[in-house]
Amino acid sequence: MYDIRIIKTSQELETVRTYWERWQNHTNNDFAQFNLVCQLRSEIESPFVTVIEQNNKPHALLAGRLERTQFAPSIGYLRPVRISAKVIAVIHQGLLAHVDEETARESVHYLWSLLGSGVADAIEFHYLSEHSTLLQALLLYSSPWFCEKKLKWNIHREMDIPAEEGFIEHKVRSKHRSRIRKKQQELESAFPDKVSWRWMSRFDDISVLCARLEEVAARTYQRGLGAGFIDNEEYRQRFALFARRGQLRVQLLEIDGKVRAFWFGFVYQGVFHSSETGYDPDLRKYEVGTLIFIRMADELALEGVRKLDFGLGDAPYKQRFGDHSWREKTVWLFAPTVKGLVLRAMLRLSIMLDSTARQVLQKMGLTDKLKTIWRGRVAKGEIETDKSENDT
Repeated sequence: MYDIRIIKTSQELETVRTYWERWQNHTNNDFAQFNLVCQLRSEIESPFVTVIEQNNKPHALLAGRLERTQFAPSIGYLRPVRISAKVIAVIHQGLLAHVDEETARESVHYLWSLLGSGVADAIEFHYLSEHSTLLQALLLYSSPWFCEKKLKWNIHREMDIPAEEGFIEHKVRSKHRSRIRKKQQELESAFPDKVSWRWMSRFDDISVLCARLEEVAARTYQRGLGAGFIDNEEYRQRFALFARRGQLRVQLLEIDGKVRAFWFGFVYQGVFHSSETGYDPDLRKYEVGTLIFIRMADELALEGVRKLDFGLGDAPYKQRFGDHSWREKTVWLFAPTVKGLVLRAMLRLSIMLDSTARQVLQKMGLTDKLKTIWRGRVAKGEIETDKSENDT
């Protein structure tokens, strides 16, 4: 038999810190980072951590945050409607320690009862693995009227890193290898004696590093979408946290001493967790995204890192180089109120419109072309979009 309670203050978090740090296994569920983010983001009202106890000791934890936010379902890159809402955001990889099916079911019923008491308008469970007992409990036991389960599956990929420099080139066909080498030569010819690749694992001044990355990030299409790296207090403090532990890694492409592309992530329990990348759009024709990825992979191999987690979202390069994959799904649980019904209806409508638009574009063969045009216009500042959610 289990007891379930909620932690809503930083002081209370300290009471489970020993158990949390014993179970943490991902940058997202790192205790220090979770606490830091809760303190820095203005929209976060408090931590909201579900503690499942047995014999007065934590048996498992579910890490979440109570946020005052704008509920704004997306249709493609657009978020046309928004409603103020109080949402419990259960973070990606937020379930610490294993829970069996019965415990997962009890946890879902408990959280549902909290929504009924008015503590929040909805709970968002970010990217639950298809193997998660919590996901199965939500799909089987939550109310069909107040739970949105039909969001699309997302593919999460990992890549094995052998102890072999240059292994990426061995994973592709000879035609692609020739293209990679050609692009490298074109880049060096365009900027003779000015191209430098720099791998960073030790850091003297985080603020200087962030300022240099910002010069590139400000010009990327990700910035126009409200995603990617931004030089702010949160990133600086997160960088400082992982740099102190020796876990931050940054690959830079410098031309004439100026950063023109970057890729960074964190080595955590032997796995490199890819975080953000960006490059100067003026260098697009040199395919510097591929070039910097190959350099970074080689450096990780030399360090002895044996796995690379590509993080959220899928992309052609992840499909090409990934060795393992699994599916993840975000699930929404809404309060049994009029507002909860309205929010659920908004989400359902946006899913239908998004799916229909994607099918039409795919049949017409316009999906990739439209993405390229849209991202180009966003990067140039011709289109403004809402900020996307950060899943950290």
